[in-house]
Formats: sequence, structure tokens, C-alpha cells
Amino acid sequence: MNLPHWYSFLKAGSTMRQSLVGFGALLILASIGNQAFAQNTTTEKWPTRPIKMIVPFSAGGPLDLMARKVALKLSDSLGVSVIVDNRAGANGIIGSDLVAKSATDGYTMLFMTGSFSANPVLYKKLPYDPMKDFAPITLVARSYGLVLVVNNDTPVNSLKDIITLAQEKPGKMNYASGGQGNLTHLAAALFEHLTNIQLTHIPYKGSGPAIADVLAKQVDMTFLSTVGATQMFKEKRLKAIAISSSVRCPALPNVPTFSELGVKGMEPIFGWYGMWFPAGTGVEKIDKVQQAIAKSIQTLEMKEQLEELGLIPMGSTPADFAKFISEDIAYQSKIFKIAKIDPQ
Repeated sequence: MNLPHWYSFLKAGSTMRQSLVGFGALLILASIGNQAFAQNTTTEKWPTRPIKMIVPFSAGGPLDLMARKVALKLSDSLGVSVIVDNRAGANGIIGSDLVAKSATDGYTMLFMTGSFSANPVLYKKLPYDPMKDFAPITLVARSYGLVLVVNNDTPVNSLKDIITLAQEKPGKMNYASGGQGNLTHLAAALFEHLTNIQLTHIPYKGSGPAIADVLAKQVDMTFLSTVGATQMFKEKRLKAIAISSSVRCPALPNVPTFSELGVKGMEPIFGWYGMWFPAGTGVEKIDKVQQAIAKSIQTLEMKEQLEELGLIPMGSTPADFAKFISEDIAYQSKIFKIAKIDPQ
């Protein structure tokens, strides 16, 4: 499978490219420009009161953890409180819709995962248009990838072991996912496709229960984000087999990449975190937040915190982020077809 265009500038340590790709990207950028042009151009002092950061998943998860770190830094930069407001439900759709329909005064923003790109593919109808109803601010950070894990006590010790067993008895080995269409499901489906093996999918309502059953030896394996995964490996509760990254994760230096082990094409599977305002928010507000985020995540303190979570700081421009979203939606669509997932 050909890697999507955006993958080249999302590699660890690479620089965001400014070139446009394709007519679709031009339309998106033109839309952003029109939104900004339509705003009141008079100078106004902003912000003057607390900003609400909508996190469309429950408190305590990786997204919430990351959002609170960013909100704290953004509060320092902007001089007002940035308050995290968890609005969980429907794979992030409820919170996203709230932001899409919010005022364009710069006091409501969305902090969201890659589910933003998956939802337009997973659901036939959304209460908002992901490309028209939001103003992209920045791609904050991305994970190094997803880690294929098994219970620490299992006799499986390598990727070769898994592939061999799956080839000998197609469908007997199983994997847990965080739900139908979840990134952990897509990662496993792509792994099956690239290695020509057959595994049995057991979907759960969230990654937490999926991991719990792998720990309890009820399921053979699962894919786990690098965010927050390091502690489980340190405690030797899970065994890491391979990571879907082009380079090894500094927090997991002993875990080989799929590519190192001969399975090429898993690299575009990773988690990411982005920020949006409602469409129509003034470009000066968008740029002010983007610049504050880009600066804060490059500090030594923040870099170290992100590295501990298995994350790579990004801080892209709004234009690059818009381009990334467009191409990520297209890529997600291809993976959904491979996984044979029909829109709901």
C-alpha cells in the first residue's frame, strides 16, 4: 500500500512542508481564507476571559491527559484560564458538534484525536461537516505509533511467532480492539492485510476493557497507543512485539518497528491530537493560539513530558493541518475498506 502524502512530513524529526498538494487541498485552504476574510477586521483585545477547551471524551484518558497539559501551557501564554470541559459521547461527535455550533468569538475550542478523521468515514451522517464547520488551528502532537502487545506470560515472543501461528490455524488467534472502527481495529486489520493472515476480531467498548482482557489472558493480543503504555511494559504486565513507526520510540527503545521485522506499510497507523475553533473564527485568533502552542511544545520541559508519553511534538500551521486532515480522511477510508467496515 502506498503511504499517504502527509506521512513524509510527519516522520519524527522532519519539518512540516509548505507545498500544497492537489486541488482538494487548495479548496480547503481557500475555505479557511474566506472564513478569515469574513471576520470583523477591527482590532480587538483577545482574550479577556476564560477559554473553554472541549474534550469530547471522558476524563482520565490519554486525550484528557494531553489536553490538560496543553491547556495549562496555553493559559500561561494567553494570560487567561483555559478550562478543559469533557463532553463525552458518540466517539467524540457530541463534543465536536458543540464546538461546531459555538460562537466564533474565540472562547470555545476543540481538542480532539484522530477520531475526527475516522468519524466521517465510520458514520453516514454527522451533525456537522468536518471540513466546513471547523477552523483548524494546529496538529499538536502525534504518537510514535501503536504497539502490538500480548500478555507477558504468553509463549508468543515475536512477530514471526504470531504470523506463523496465524498461518497454521487461520482465525484461531484473536485480538481485542477499542471498538468497531477504532484505530486499534484498523491497525489489526492492516496487519492482517499486509501479512496475509486471518485473525478473529473481538471489539470492546473502549481500549481499557480490551487491554484488561489481554492482561487476563482472555484475548491473545491487542494494539496499544504509545501514550501511557510505557508504565505497563515497565511493570512487565504486557509484552511489546512491534511498533507501527518508521523509527523506534525513545520511551520504548527495545521495541522493534514492524518495518525492521519485515512488515512494511504499518507506519501511517498512529494516534494524533489536534485543535480547532468553530468555522468563522478570526484568523488573528487562530494564529495567536497556533503560535502559542508551537512555542510551548518545543520547550525542553514539554518535550520531555511528551516523550514520556510516547508523543512527538508537531505544532503545524493551520494550512498544513487542514491538508493533513483532508488526506487523513482519504487514508482512513482506504483502511476501512480493507477492514470491511461499512458506514453506520
